Amino acid sequence: MSFVLVIRLMLLVAFPVILCSLNPILSVDSRVYVHTLFELHRQLCPVDKYHDLVVYQTSNDARSETILTFIMSDFVYTKIVKTHYSKLHITYDNYFHSCNIIFIDSLEDLNIVSLLQLSVKLILFYPKWIQNEKNISIVRALNKGYEVVYGLDNTVEIYRTNLFSDQKIALDPQNIAIPDEQQDLHGYKIKMYCEDFLLKVPKFEKYFLEQIAIKRNATAIQTSDISRGIEVLPIINMQNMVYSWIIPAFGTTYKAVKVPRAKPKPIVSILIDPFDLYVWITYLVLVLTMAVTISLFGKLLGRRHFMEIVLELIMMCLAGPSRAYGGTFENRIITLFCLIGIVLISSYQSLIISFMSCARYGPEINTLKQIHDQCLFPDDRHAKFYNFKTFPNGSLPRADSECTLIFAQNNEIQTLMILSNLEEENNSYSKESFIRHNLENYRFAETKFLEYLMGFSIQPHLRELFLFYIQAVFESGIYEYYYKNQTKPNWQYKHKTFVEQVVKVEDLLLLWYAFFVGTLVSMLCFVVEMVVHKMLKGFFVCQ
Repeated sequence: MSFVLVIRLMLLVAFPVILCSLNPILSVDSRVYVHTLFELHRQLCPVDKYHDLVVYQTSNDARSETILTFIMSDFVYTKIVKTHYSKLHITYDNYFHSCNIIFIDSLEDLNIVSLLQLSVKLILFYPKWIQNEKNISIVRALNKGYEVVYGLDNTVEIYRTNLFSDQKIALDPQNIAIPDEQQDLHGYKIKMYCEDFLLKVPKFEKYFLEQIAIKRNATAIQTSDISRGIEVLPIINMQNMVYSWIIPAFGTTYKAVKVPRAKPKPIVSILIDPFDLYVWITYLVLVLTMAVTISLFGKLLGRRHFMEIVLELIMMCLAGPSRAYGGTFENRIITLFCLIGIVLISSYQSLIISFMSCARYGPEINTLKQIHDQCLFPDDRHAKFYNFKTFPNGSLPRADSECTLIFAQNNEIQTLMILSNLEEENNSYSKESFIRHNLENYRFAETKFLEYLMGFSIQPHLRELFLFYIQAVFESGIYEYYYKNQTKPNWQYKHKTFVEQVVKVEDLLLLWYAFFVGTLVSMLCFVVEMVVHKMLKGFFVCQ
């Protein structure tokens, strides 16, 4: 019995030694993993586009520790290592501007994959046994990025699931070539958000989306239902563009002030317009000063009535003297006055001839001060925000003072084109009549409010595609051509000039009024003079 016990003890002692000799511990060759991961990262995230590298070190595996050491020794990229994670640590930079590498060695680590599933650049490094899990949700979580799968025998495999075709492919670790998944979108539905009232308006954003869909075999959809997922969201009125996820797009948006057009001036205004108010006042002061001086010191003309002297001075400027004048003082002062009159009248006549070919319209409302002084707005919160003068709701202001704040895009013509489609859709006006009515009666003031560049918010997996085509549109000028090609010549407003129309009786009403009033005053003065003369004559006869 003692001999048997000794033999059994020897076997128990020798058994672990025999096992160790039959199953030696495999050494970890980190060069295979480092080369594969570095090459995949270099092709997937070029340093000129994605210079930030975020590493989520949630694995305690020896391979992950070894690879992390090599990653930290590379100074090409800016690196951030995170050993824990939460929703608060996931930023927009992780989605749009960073390359994310996640080391996984347990099923709990897959929680971070769900947080970064929309990341544009994501690499997952995990052991092969996780891939063999039968849980469908786990398998789907692994399909979000590039999967680098390692085995216990120093083997490595790379898999990628195409988001658009839902097909999984294997990449050669020895000759890695990143496929261009956005070359063919396999009918993928690109949904752009649009307000209900703009769905049937032919805007450039809709045309742009349709062209991308045609080029890349996708389906363009405009929808107002945001609950089912939106890939493209137009952004307007974003102050200072401080958000890194916004892509600058085409055109600008702003608050425009629609003001009534200036009314045509009467033709007789040509007689006043060559000189401004200060010139006319200076000339009147000169005539009055001359009349007072001549009435006090004049030899012949000074004997006349003061008003006769004033009229004579005006006649000297228009056609030369009509009454006799004399004396040394009168001759000299009137000669100087006539010299001044030659300069004034010659410039006055040339300006009148020039003004006949100019537009005879009053001043337009453009500046902020003019808007405050001359405009009346509907009594709503927008007018109160800018502290504009308003008219009570239910009342109608004068046609030349009613102004409106409207949301505009790019310029007046493009805004009217968009609004005309809405009016035509609502069966209010036809497109042409709406634009013609607005161009003839209203215009946009030069003062703008809250002007911002248009932008797009795009899901990360489509971001590079849209960046490429947005740049192509800017460089080719397609955006400007799209709207110019839809602008008709008769939509351009042009002021009428004096030489383009026939002068009618009503155009000279002011002159006719002045003539008849002057004639009437002259006749009344004559009658009064005759009556007074008779009364005085009878008075002296009685005496």
